[in-house]
Amino acid sequence: MYTVELLDGLKVPLVNKFYKKHNVRGRANKQDKVWVTYYNNEIVAACRLQDKTEFLFLSTVFVALEHRGKGVAKQLLSTLLKSQDKVINTFAYKNVVDLYCAIGFNQVLTYTLALQVLFDTYKHRNIVALEYP
Repeated sequence: MYTVELLDGLKVPLVNKFYKKHNVRGRANKQDKVWVTYYNNEIVAACRLQDKTEFLFLSTVFVALEHRGKGVAKQLLSTLLKSQDKVINTFAYKNVVDLYCAIGFNQVLTYTLALQVLFDTYKHRNIVALEYP
């Protein structure tokens, strides 16, 4: 059974170990709200929620290959979204935009300056800017 939880800041190194094991680029820090999915007491998915002052930024969403296609990302993100009351932005790869839209994200039509600056850093990666709600 999969369980989702907000990770205690002291356990952030466990997520970074998970990311490193799977060659994921991003790294979590203690200022991030880090959400994880466990399966048999092992982290099988994780993501970071960063406070960017004007909005929250969802990043480094990753599900271990052997757990993909089982609704793990949807469960992780849906649980995280229910606990937030600020606008959340993310940059999703084009091949997973449908997943994000299915849980309530919409494509960003008007960029704030802060979001535009952040997007310009990553736009070479074939991404789409999304926001929730």
